[in-house]
Amino acid sequence: MSRICVVIPMYGKEEYTKKCIDLTYQNAGTEIDVLVVDDGSPVEFEQPYDSTKPFVTLRLAQNSGFTNATNQGILWAQKRDYDYVHCLNNDTEPEADFIKNQLEVMESDPKIGICGSVRKYPDGRKELCGADLIRGHQYFSTPELPESPMDVNWLPICSSLIRMDMIREIGLLDKRFRTHCSDSDYCIHAKMRGWRVMLVPKSVVIHHLSVTTKSLGIEASDDQRLFIEKLAGLEYARLMNEMPLDCSTKQYGKLEFSVYTK
Repeated sequence: MSRICVVIPMYGKEEYTKKCIDLTYQNAGTEIDVLVVDDGSPVEFEQPYDSTKPFVTLRLAQNSGFTNATNQGILWAQKRDYDYVHCLNNDTEPEADFIKNQLEVMESDPKIGICGSVRKYPDGRKELCGADLIRGHQYFSTPELPESPMDVNWLPICSSLIRMDMIREIGLLDKRFRTHCSDSDYCIHAKMRGWRVMLVPKSVVIHHLSVTTKSLGIEASDDQRLFIEKLAGLEYARLMNEMPLDCSTKQYGKLEFSVYTK
């Protein structure tokens, strides 16, 4: 058995999942096991489909959302005494040595709890996250990417290596978040408990971004509201419900993160 269990949640979109599994085995750069968490897909995800290597499928009885599917995968791996779990979105395409590069950083300091990849979009942008929760994501062109791993406040866990010892200490992702913000919340929670969160520029995945949620028409509003409430307290939630965010349209309480280009 490997020390690393790669957890891939999915709901439908089998073609993305199959490609993700094959590229994960091809480009991990280190020994891994793969667990696919089928979050109650309309058609059960079956194996084999002529994959390069075998994997395990954990099928949930009904669709519960990304956060719970991820948690169920983590629990499965925890019961089998893996040292690390690697959370990977099924709409990603990992590039060479993406887990190996994370593992090297992780093992350099026992207080590093999370190591995340740089996300590269099909249009060529690369995303460096973690500096600012208010203004959202930062985009960098290839020459501007740092060469060395860097501490960040948060990052998407769409391709992240997580230390199992940290999970045992701080727990799972907050199940109140259905599909969005649970990763940002988890990173901040980890840092508040004294763990380091690192971005690893040498670890890169192509991310097609929200393939499942967009196809289902899922919006981030409710999860974003909960995230802000957790950061600022319930009094802030009351204020947000009383004050229009957009005075011209009389829109109340719809929270969105803006995106800016550096």
